[in-house]
Amino acid sequence: MTVGSNWQEARGAFGAPGRPGGAIAQWVSARRLGLLYAALVALMVAPAAIWPIPRSWDLVNHWARLTLYHMGASDPLAALYGVKLSIIPNLGLDLLYLALSPALSPESVIRLAWAAAIALPAWGAWRLNKGLVGAPQPAVLLVPALSYNLIVTLGLINFALGMALAIHALAWWLTIDRRRFWSRVILFNAASAALFFCHLAAYAAFVLIVSLFEATPRPGEPWRAWLRRNLLAPLNWLAGVGLWALSVPFESRFGGPGSKLAALAAPMLNASAFVGVVETMGLTLIVVAALQTRRLSLAPPMRFVLIGLLVTVIAAPSARGAADFIDARLAVLFAYLALASLQGPRDAAAARWLVGLALAIGVARVGAAAPQWSHYAGEAAEFRQAITAIAPGSRVLVVAPPHGACASGDEENDAAGLTPFVVIDRRALVNVLFTGKGMQPVWKLDPRLEDTPWTPVRPDWLARHSPVDGAANWRNAYDTVIALHVDCPWRPSETGLTPIAETPSATIYRAR
Repeated sequence: MTVGSNWQEARGAFGAPGRPGGAIAQWVSARRLGLLYAALVALMVAPAAIWPIPRSWDLVNHWARLTLYHMGASDPLAALYGVKLSIIPNLGLDLLYLALSPALSPESVIRLAWAAAIALPAWGAWRLNKGLVGAPQPAVLLVPALSYNLIVTLGLINFALGMALAIHALAWWLTIDRRRFWSRVILFNAASAALFFCHLAAYAAFVLIVSLFEATPRPGEPWRAWLRRNLLAPLNWLAGVGLWALSVPFESRFGGPGSKLAALAAPMLNASAFVGVVETMGLTLIVVAALQTRRLSLAPPMRFVLIGLLVTVIAAPSARGAADFIDARLAVLFAYLALASLQGPRDAAAARWLVGLALAIGVARVGAAAPQWSHYAGEAAEFRQAITAIAPGSRVLVVAPPHGACASGDEENDAAGLTPFVVIDRRALVNVLFTGKGMQPVWKLDPRLEDTPWTPVRPDWLARHSPVDGAANWRNAYDTVIALHVDCPWRPSETGLTPIAETPSATIYRAR
């Protein structure tokens, strides 16, 4: 096989391009399979039509940042934040908003992006499955089960958009004729630039996946053709390398939890890590059992890719500086690629069982998420009502209980995720809004605020930043405190804090 030939020659005998094969021909047409797939994806997105603020931890943070792009001269935020675009990654959502802002509000773009974080990777998996096998397989109906994952639940929307683009780009890599060499170089360099601006990890993942794919020997391929193909492949992503070299260096005041458990739970994480692990392992056992009994099989071109990506997930750090959940993000991408690489089942009876299983999983996942979404919507309404006590132009510091003082976990995270509503609703500054140089186009104008973490501070931080008559006293920079406590009896013991509002999850104080 030459470098200019299509991968279609090496796909194998299972299905032919453009024609339904196996169980599809016997039982259900590719058109009906596509409609069923679209219905499953729509089911997973549907809760956003009922609860307008999806339970997604970092989503309000993104929303708050978007509101800063069109500040008027009289906006109190104009004296607190500066905004300037530059060559940095992590801009996917920002660029989407700037393109759509003449027609859509920040809230509308946020909701659209959240839905896209579910729909676009699913669409990419469908295209990849078709590109690998020649026709969509019933096994691809398992992909929507991944819709609620660590990326969506935590609101890592820029990576979600980048992951979706990486999956689509891999499908293009399979299906665009290799004899159109310069067309491919132009297309994939454009894709690599877009991936860079979406998220640096998504760009790196695409390079890794394609490198592993190209390293896979083709049946009957001479070694010279293999070597030439692998030497030419990097020409397709040089644009991303150039942008990376020109980008602003990262500044980070954020450290991740560094837990490998998150990577194990990531593909199905929507509640606690334990539940995510159980659900991920359950789906894994179903797929492994189907592979062992030969009801399903893996497309041969993807075996080396999946092995290499799995090894990377195991070896990658959980967090490194500003990059959090590195391995967990890649674990979600691995899950999408693995399910998109499945072939079968071949017989109609097994296909019917798989359809029923996919429907049952989808309904169960939405049903399990509904109470959490409802609770989050109520909590958000209470919080937005409470922060009306904060004056526009204020500077708000978010404080969390000491480590180990409360039994709460996810609930505290939910409350912290709501605090950027201070920016949106009250036009005030809050320390938890991400403003890191090289990561975001937003920065705080007052240099006294630069060393404050982007996460809720702990009481020991307040103690270290409370010298008598010292310029570093946190009270010189912040005039309001939001103490997150959820159902914990803890309250801050700092003097000079006057309560001005309270919700079940937080108390708001005026500081002097």
